[in-house]
Amino acid sequence: MTEAVHAADGRIFAQLMHGGRQGHPLSRLAADVPAGPSSVPVPGPVHVRDGGKADPVMPRVMTPEDIRQAVLDHVSAARNAIAAGFDGVELHGANSYLIHQFLADNTNLRDDEYGQCTIEDRIRFPVEIVTAVAHAIGAERTGLRLSPGNPQFGMEEANPGPVYRALVDTLDGLGLVYLHLTDNDRYPAPTDLRARWHGALIANVGENSEPTTREDGEAVLMTGRADLVSYGRAFIANPDLPQRFERNSALNTIDSENLYTHGGDTDYPYLDSRTASLALGDPASAEAV
Repeated sequence: MTEAVHAADGRIFAQLMHGGRQGHPLSRLAADVPAGPSSVPVPGPVHVRDGGKADPVMPRVMTPEDIRQAVLDHVSAARNAIAAGFDGVELHGANSYLIHQFLADNTNLRDDEYGQCTIEDRIRFPVEIVTAVAHAIGAERTGLRLSPGNPQFGMEEANPGPVYRALVDTLDGLGLVYLHLTDNDRYPAPTDLRARWHGALIANVGENSEPTTREDGEAVLMTGRADLVSYGRAFIANPDLPQRFERNSALNTIDSENLYTHGGDTDYPYLDSRTASLALGDPASAEAV
């Protein structure tokens, strides 16, 4: 896969995610109980491996040894990604997963050095993971995604500003290849954190709302809130999204019911066969274009 992307003169990063409490024994290879910062379950039913849903389980509290192992596991995964030909990795610190769970108010009830006693304690785990991965594979190959104030899956952050400002200030000097922030109405993270981050900043402005349009992305760039704009659902439904934007062509509609299902994210049509061949790295089509 990485060779095909490089053959088309593309760049590809692997997003590394640890689910933390977001898991279920029915979906885990060892059939064990997932662990998180504290014993706070996910609200509501959770997706399981057979495609159905099950009641959430009470997560196990991560011990200091578990935390150290999670850092080592991220380092190992990052090294494996580079060995597989990826140009870098994005550490997923957003959308209710493990790093986000250490940052949020209601999922981190610890009173140790990784707990809520001080802001420095609350950001300690994210800082340790990002620093370890950056040292292992190079900061120029390490990105970080954050979603300050995102309420998905029952996350609560009453006042995200001070926490994320401290986190960004601490990580700014590492020289990461980029910081990837999601925006929301209650806390406009790209606007608030832009001046504190001296590297490349990517903004995602469609979180928990309608898919980002070309006009939405252009507005972000024109106002200087970010250097790049990320597209999720629009890119899933339109594998040739840049060409469609360039030509002002109509977009395919995302099939939300079949997201993350077998074939559900890979069967959307291209504008034409030439565009499809170019996207798949056909040298002949690339020369024709």
